[in-house]
Amino acid sequence: MKNIQTESIRQQTDDQIIDATLTLLQSQSYDQLAVTDIARKAGVSRMAFYRNFGTKESVIATIVEQLTSDFAHEAQHLPNESRVVATAFFEFIQSNAVVIAILLNAGLREQFYPPLRDILHGLYSNILRDHATNAAVVDYISDFTASGMLAIAIRWISTGMQETIKELAEMSKEMTDAQEKFL
Repeated sequence: MKNIQTESIRQQTDDQIIDATLTLLQSQSYDQLAVTDIARKAGVSRMAFYRNFGTKESVIATIVEQLTSDFAHEAQHLPNESRVVATAFFEFIQSNAVVIAILLNAGLREQFYPPLRDILHGLYSNILRDHATNAAVVDYISDFTASGMLAIAIRWISTGMQETIKELAEMSKEMTDAQEKFL
């Protein structure tokens, strides 16, 4: 029973530190963020912070891992159909828009962008391989598509998410279809 309680307390402390970090990042850049401020905002000691995370980089890495792990798991079960992939991706973006916007505004684009790009790259590689006559080009076009999807998502968030997921998924499908000509 003691291990369950200890783990529960540790998880609660982790959550407090993550919440405090995200709250502070709404009003300051990552470079301005200090461990002392995070600990104070979380209501924990600096020792508790260092015991649970060690560095502010570890907090960001945990946030990114939490952010991307659900989509990575879902991606494993998506069919090789661009509209379905785009819909799932934009639903993920919509449900995580606040955290993504905080990371963007704090100058942390490069922390969450690569893992999401890698997930999308894998999905689009699978889709494009189904239609490829030139397999060597698949990797380049998948990279291009994955980066384009992320650019659309970032723009969507920054412009207030006016378009519907259905509209974005259709636009993404048309772009993927157009790229298949180069295979």
